[in-house]
Amino acid sequence: MSEADALLEEGAPLGLVPTAEGDDLPLDWEFAERILKRLNPRNQQGVYDMAARDSKNGGMLITLMVVVWWLFIGGNNDDLSAGVSVFFSLNFEQAALAVMVLSLISALLTEFSRDMGKILPSTAAGGMLILAGLYVAEPLVGALFISNADLDMQVGLWRTLRLGLLWGGTTYGSNLIVNALLLKWLIRFLDSNDYDFSERNEPIHRPSVKPPAEN
Repeated sequence: MSEADALLEEGAPLGLVPTAEGDDLPLDWEFAERILKRLNPRNQQGVYDMAARDSKNGGMLITLMVVVWWLFIGGNNDDLSAGVSVFFSLNFEQAALAVMVLSLISALLTEFSRDMGKILPSTAAGGMLILAGLYVAEPLVGALFISNADLDMQVGLWRTLRLGLLWGGTTYGSNLIVNALLLKWLIRFLDSNDYDFSERNEPIHRPSVKPPAEN
């Protein structure tokens, strides 16, 4: 039996968060509270709706990014021998895949570390985000500022635009998928602990105070 379950059996009222000794929340309750405060669903049904919506939209967006890579990069007529990256010597097609993978992993690490309060995953996510940004900007920067670059301005701009689209779309889609996973965990937590948080979103009705009658 978990600590939260034991606290519930001891008489914690429904809809209120139990507290352990020293007014510290158990870890699972604290994690649930952080998710509720960040995503701010109105009620239990709102959690189900948000989980379904974010899961669907995230999956659609990631799939769309794969299609963009397939149509505009993988199957395109780019000269892969031109514009090889100085970072790990990746050609344009490989750099595009690296941008997608780095964006996906960095978004997952960032979202989970924010809710779990971990520093190391967020630090690693920052490094991945910088590397992905370098891959995105490199074609345009090389065409603009490197005199002996083998990319002209038009090709460099077109490559940067495509990489930027993959970067932004994959990052946003990954955030939606992480939110859906967190909401799925929250649904199981609410069901197993019979916890109703909807009262916190109900407006507080204060009794009106009439001014004293003048004599």
